[in-house]
Amino acid sequence: MNGSRAELETEALYEISRVLSLSTDLNKAFTSTLTLIDLVLGLENGTISLFDPVTGEVFVEAAPHMRDEDRILGRLRPGEGIVGRIFATGMPMVVPDIAEEPLFLNRTGTWQNLEEDRRAFVGVPLQDGRAVLGVLTADRPYRTGPTQLGRDVRFLTIVAGLVAVRVRLSHLENTHHRAAQDVPALSPSPERFPGIVGASAPFRDMLELIGRVAQSRATVLLRGESGTGKELIARAVHDASPRAERPFVTVNCAAIPETLLESELFGHEKGSFTGAAQAHVGRFEQADGGTLFLDEVGELSPAAQAKLLRAVQERQFERVGGKRTVTVDVRLVAATNRDMEEMVRQGAFRLDLYHRLSVVAVVVPPLRERRDDIPRLAGHFLRVLNEENARSAELTPAALEVLTRCRWTGNVRQLRNCLERLVVVTDADVLAPVHLPCQWPGGSTCLLERAAPPPEAELARLAERAPPATAAGPLLAAEGEAGERERVRAALERAGYVQAKAARLLGMTVRQLGYRVRKYGIELQRL
Repeated sequence: MNGSRAELETEALYEISRVLSLSTDLNKAFTSTLTLIDLVLGLENGTISLFDPVTGEVFVEAAPHMRDEDRILGRLRPGEGIVGRIFATGMPMVVPDIAEEPLFLNRTGTWQNLEEDRRAFVGVPLQDGRAVLGVLTADRPYRTGPTQLGRDVRFLTIVAGLVAVRVRLSHLENTHHRAAQDVPALSPSPERFPGIVGASAPFRDMLELIGRVAQSRATVLLRGESGTGKELIARAVHDASPRAERPFVTVNCAAIPETLLESELFGHEKGSFTGAAQAHVGRFEQADGGTLFLDEVGELSPAAQAKLLRAVQERQFERVGGKRTVTVDVRLVAATNRDMEEMVRQGAFRLDLYHRLSVVAVVVPPLRERRDDIPRLAGHFLRVLNEENARSAELTPAALEVLTRCRWTGNVRQLRNCLERLVVVTDADVLAPVHLPCQWPGGSTCLLERAAPPPEAELARLAERAPPATAAGPLLAAEGEAGERERVRAALERAGYVQAKAARLLGMTVRQLGYRVRKYGIELQRL
């Protein structure tokens, strides 16, 4: 471009201020800013890095010349490398020849052949008052004079001030957005989320949060152990939102091969690859107007993460083999049981994608942290299972207490599986502790892990809670002979065929147990 240096700087600052004020997408605004700096003033290879309080690192938010897979490598701790030093000190830094600078780490691998293409490097902090929010850098060909570099520092410092204001405004917008969601009309009552069972304090806190989030367009990241019901919560977010009448589409990211993931998510055109006999509409298009649930998102490969990033950020993509850009209106809910922060630190998950998925993070509590909900959940599951299997089974208070004291490493899913096994395998309608598939001494393989092994003292404690045999007859006497025989046999098996233990489990005397053993012809040898 023609014109004096001052005129070029004025022109560049005018365009940069317009871009930063008008663009709603932070990454796009920063990318355009760096492109303008290059085109107008010849400051090349520009980068804008921001501090992430989650990881404690400075990461590359925008760099027009870098590939996404390279940008994720540019993570530095404060004080590490040139960018880390600028961030830590809050002072500009000029390097006349980065090939000779020990602090220049080139983590992204962007600068190559520096012996032949030597570069002078300038970096300035993004300062908002006394706070340093990040770093702005650019470079020029080597042997640029000190006067030129001094002008570059002054110009980039002005640009960094504009960028810092845009970052601060973005933070304020997010804060106001979260505050606007804090409306009392969004009650966490069970009626608001049909099918969601639980009233414990941790669970109600989670319901309150998703009640606030549901009305917004914000992307939600559900975090929790396997089996906690994250898909059910994702469905609840959708059903409580204005999109409830639109599609709810689920993608299990761990179940789709990487080679097919792009086609599954974005669709493909007819003939785009071998076997593509007709066009295919992807999950993003299927969910248009509704909600797309990305389950097990932490299992995505780095290549798959790069393909997903643009669609998550802009809701735009092209079908495989297509040239037309497709724009969709999709609300995203993702879920994972992985430690995402640790994955980011190890470079296994893209920091920029993590930020875009975790706009609102919701932790689904494990079952062991909401034991008060176990009786409600058990009753709910039994009603469903009874209807499915034409049964009328119910749990005794003693059985419910045993379930409440179990560890439940598989969470709600494991509890349901346990109850389904009881309903399917056991003939009796009254389910006592003896029927639960816990690992008693000498017992069979179970589905549960108890918080503590059931020693003699535990067996005695359960026996004490059981109704005495002399008061109203044996605990199982009214269950019919077939049911009574099965329970006696099961008690003997779980007690290792020690009749005293089995009698205490059943709430009867050893003599009464012996009578039933003989009556029903039960073998006393171990299986």
